[in-house]
Amino acid sequence: MKKSSRILTLDSNVLIAALKKDESYSKKCSQILGKMPDAFILSEPSIVYQEVCGTLARRAGADIADDARKQLDLIVHPRLLANCNRAFCVSAYPLCSEYNIYAIDAMYLKVALDKHAVLVSLDKEEFIDKVNTKRPNIEAYHVSKFPY
Repeated sequence: MKKSSRILTLDSNVLIAALKKDESYSKKCSQILGKMPDAFILSEPSIVYQEVCGTLARRAGADIADDARKQLDLIVHPRLLANCNRAFCVSAYPLCSEYNIYAIDAMYLKVALDKHAVLVSLDKEEFIDKVNTKRPNIEAYHVSKFPY
């Protein structure tokens, strides 16, 4: 882990858009991924593998999903991968009520809060705006507003 790198938590939708390359923000999502590992290192909940690879398997095929898994292995720092076990889930679910967000989003938010990471998502209204309304001690951005 580079000491000069900041920690980044990407919602699975950012990773999917970058890998699919045919979504409206795919180029910006790819640019964000291109900042690994020089400017940022990724910290993610382990559910990211199912969300990214499962979605790609359904939409693009098993081979694409397997390639995505290999990419995730390269860009997610192993010590910064949060195990979505019982204890983690129990600690994350109160964020659903506190921020009025979906259960899966709470897992990404929990990782970002625990690691003091910059949080980025394609879900502006139902995730990023709700997080920023509470003024947490992290930066949270929609992909289009990511300043780095």
